[in-house]
Amino acid sequence: MASRIAWGASAGWTPPARLPAFSRYDMGVGFLKTTFTALGIAAGGYIGVSSALASGLIRTTRVPPDDTPDSVGLDYRDVSFISRGGDAELAGWIIRPQPESEAGSGTVLDDEVDTRSSNAGLRGISWIAMVHGDNASRGDSNTGMLNIARALSLRGFGVFMFDMRGQGDSPTTDSSSGYYERLDLQGASDYLVSNGAERSRIGALGFALGGAVALLTGSNPNNFGAVVCDSAFADLSLVLKGSMTGVKRPLALWFPGMKFMAKALYGIDIADVSPARAIARSDTPVLVIHGEEDVVIPVEHARLLGRAIGASFDEIEAGEETVWTVPGAGHTGAFRAQPQIYIDKVTAFFEKHLSAPVTT
Repeated sequence: MASRIAWGASAGWTPPARLPAFSRYDMGVGFLKTTFTALGIAAGGYIGVSSALASGLIRTTRVPPDDTPDSVGLDYRDVSFISRGGDAELAGWIIRPQPESEAGSGTVLDDEVDTRSSNAGLRGISWIAMVHGDNASRGDSNTGMLNIARALSLRGFGVFMFDMRGQGDSPTTDSSSGYYERLDLQGASDYLVSNGAERSRIGALGFALGGAVALLTGSNPNNFGAVVCDSAFADLSLVLKGSMTGVKRPLALWFPGMKFMAKALYGIDIADVSPARAIARSDTPVLVIHGEEDVVIPVEHARLLGRAIGASFDEIEAGEETVWTVPGAGHTGAFRAQPQIYIDKVTAFFEKHLSAPVTT
């Protein structure tokens, strides 16, 4: 062996030097640095995408009311109130019962709503708090909210319409896909009660996101006597996962991170925004309305809500007292599809579960 090396050396060949120990150490450290750098970049990317997805929960498009109650012949008052959490100032309209024989001319009233000296300004009236959907407002013409409000008022109900946080005329505040909006609806109930209304005689009628908020809030019987939801989702997680299909399917990999970042950045617990779970443990009377052609929130959500209420499959399919699915109606389109039946069902439900409205 030694002779071969000596021969090679004489021929100009030098055997490779064995790497010193410190060189092998440097190579190991370099490999680890490269690995951890790659992992750090991957983790940073995952957190970044998760944060971007979570930020979508608080973004909304502010849409001012399409019109005001006087456009449908209703007298009303502009009011403002605070959410139960005290973190949002909200704009609203108070509309007293206006039976057809005594209907107003559509006037903005400027006298005070409340009579705090007697605390009876709104007493003796069954009130319906109407809750709009996302990217909408209290005067949403797509839903027909003002026409519904008029019909309720003519049937003897008082109506309280308001803009949730970050929407309509309410001052700018981030939305939360239903998590903090519960405090807005609770604040509406508190406002009515502080002005003399009886909480057992307050119902909630919500549309889309507003319907989910009504279910989440109304599951506590101390907030409302009855709830009607129109085009509400059964569970926010189902909605979010359902949006991650087709070309967006890879985003499903980021859903766990999205849930974590929503909680870490905004305090929003996505799993807690589950109307189905909320009403499953509640005794508050609920009527579910949904368009069978809804492509925004599929009608399966209505069936899930019906099952959560305790309705059987046959009862849901029959469209009896708990779930009414409307053929040919799209998202929040039930009233437009069948206006008279819609009003009849909603008023009959509230008349049954709230004290009879006073027509004075």
